[in-house]
Amino acid sequence: MLNKKLLWLLSLLFLALVGMRFNVSILAWIVFVPLLLLARESQTKKEWFSLFILLQLAYFLQVAKIITDPMPIVMALLFSTPMAIGSWVGLWIFEKIRRKVGDMLGIFFFASFMSLSEWLTFYTSELGSWGSMTYTQLDDLAFLQLSSLFGITFGSFFIYLSSAFIAVFIAHKNRRDFVRPALISFVIYALFYTYGVWRVDQGATNQKTILVAGIASDMQITPKGIPVKSYLDKGTNTLIEKTQLAIERGAKLVAWNEGATIIFKEDEKKFIKRLKQLSKEKNVELFIAYIVPLDGIKKFENKYLFFSKGELIDTYFKYHPVPGEPAVKGTKLANVTNVQYANISGAICYDFDFPQLGRVLSKQGADIVVVPSSDWRGIDPIHGLQAMVRAIEGGYSILRPVRGATSFAFDSFGRVRASLNYFEENDRILMASLPTKKVWTLYSVVGDVFPILLLLFVGFVIGSYLRKRNVFTPSSVQ
Repeated sequence: MLNKKLLWLLSLLFLALVGMRFNVSILAWIVFVPLLLLARESQTKKEWFSLFILLQLAYFLQVAKIITDPMPIVMALLFSTPMAIGSWVGLWIFEKIRRKVGDMLGIFFFASFMSLSEWLTFYTSELGSWGSMTYTQLDDLAFLQLSSLFGITFGSFFIYLSSAFIAVFIAHKNRRDFVRPALISFVIYALFYTYGVWRVDQGATNQKTILVAGIASDMQITPKGIPVKSYLDKGTNTLIEKTQLAIERGAKLVAWNEGATIIFKEDEKKFIKRLKQLSKEKNVELFIAYIVPLDGIKKFENKYLFFSKGELIDTYFKYHPVPGEPAVKGTKLANVTNVQYANISGAICYDFDFPQLGRVLSKQGADIVVVPSSDWRGIDPIHGLQAMVRAIEGGYSILRPVRGATSFAFDSFGRVRASLNYFEENDRILMASLPTKKVWTLYSVVGDVFPILLLLFVGFVIGSYLRKRNVFTPSSVQ
């Protein structure tokens, strides 16, 4: 008999420590073991309700790690509650099916079902890919290279598989039956991981590079209200001065962070003319991100303008506003534009929590993607590192200037080419040398073939479950 109190405590501890801020990456490989063991022991409604309370508390503690000033701790409930409900429903479905189809199918069904749930979340909803287990391994570049093959769902599958095997080895009497499939699974994973090690090493070859710069604004722009115009004008002038300084240092492409300043509608034409002139005079590319109020802070445009050598090439509106953000939603993805040294494109912050968006830019040939962003202390640096996974998937370099967190420049293998800590004393100018040509990735070609295969397998297992319950027999129809 398993000690339920110990399993309850371990489930709470593991789920709280894995993911988000203060992530203990090694625990991700066993995080679901105590939870799976508890599910095996749960028979009554009371026991299943207890599991829901456990999940709610655990996810609240997990999300609370990213809640920092000025955000109230109650905001953690807005995210932990749907996470707990989704996880509880998924666990209940899995355990109900496992008891019919057996542990051998159950192991691979759990890994497939959970990975598929991740994919469906970021593919069909506005919640993005925050819940991906691949993001628990952001400190392991070799592991992250698996994303260049079949996307983040592929790496997550092996993490889920680990917990499923360990839980069965603990709970099942005939452990020998599972040794061979466990060893085969481990060897397959080891081969893919070895590929990841090799791919990172291959990234060390000589490549043509371009000097780029990211400008992080010091202006405090919050949902509390629009600052006075004199404050905004002064801050805008400072941003332009820093842009000129970056150009003097040799930058051929300069980008501002998301919402770096606020420009009122009546001042926008004059503002655009000023940036056009700067781009033309200095013969550079500029990504100028800012906010245009339409109804105060109740409705606004969150966008960037892409200037190339004096011409306005693209106007891009944030395609995936954060749920609750009153920004005008973009209706099209950014253009991929060829300049002298590379194919350039962009996105804004939360947009790059959606792998499908990053893949489209890769398929269109982007070599460098600029991602103006704005974060807060609680998600620093994890949000920037999650965006880095898009670089690995798509094979392009990323420049990600950020207010309120660490600015990054990544190459197509996820290696940090430069970073700038927002909380240190510095001039808020990130300078980096980025490769100008993308590298080929399998994921950019085959896309979501792996989750589709998982969908077929999950359908097969559910079909087996229904047959075992005699659902398809005439006698079952009342």
